[in-house]
Amino acid sequence: KHEDQPNSQFTMPTIKGTASVTDNHAQLKLLRSTTFPSNFSQKVDFTKIHRGVIQHWIEERITALLGFEDDIVGSTAVHLFLPEAAPSSSEGGEATTAAGGGGEAEVDPRRAQLDLAGFLGEKEAAEFASELWTMMLDAQTAPAGVPRKLVEKKKEEMRRQRELQQQQQQQQQQQR
Repeated sequence: KHEDQPNSQFTMPTIKGTASVTDNHAQLKLLRSTTFPSNFSQKVDFTKIHRGVIQHWIEERITALLGFEDDIVGSTAVHLFLPEAAPSSSEGGEATTAAGGGGEAEVDPRRAQLDLAGFLGEKEAAEFASELWTMMLDAQTAPAGVPRKLVEKKKEEMRRQRELQQQQQQQQQQQR
């Protein structure tokens, strides 16, 4: 604990590549001085999103931003944006267990973005947080809790794969 501020909470560093921690006062100052997307004021209902799909996207996106796979940064991002909630008594589909069990959990995307800036850089953390929050807002209203953007991307991949298989079959038939 800090001698000066015994109730101070410690958070992740805000300088890329450092191991120092900042106190709550410094984070509050950053929260006031940083401009965040307007959709950060909207709450995400984590019980309505498909946790597995979002988690996979987070890990892939972090790898793309860093240029290499980093399990620590990936899991940090997952834990910042996908809170583990207390288990609920409901048993069922992915959407009901999306937040690790169904209990209410809240995420402040502004704080999560600032915490990730220490790993990704300010610009990259801002882009990542904005893109992710937009997708999660979409996912909570989408069937099965999957963002429409990811559904469309998967449909396009499947269409390309089907076309490739058809081309290969045509080539095999022509060779006979």
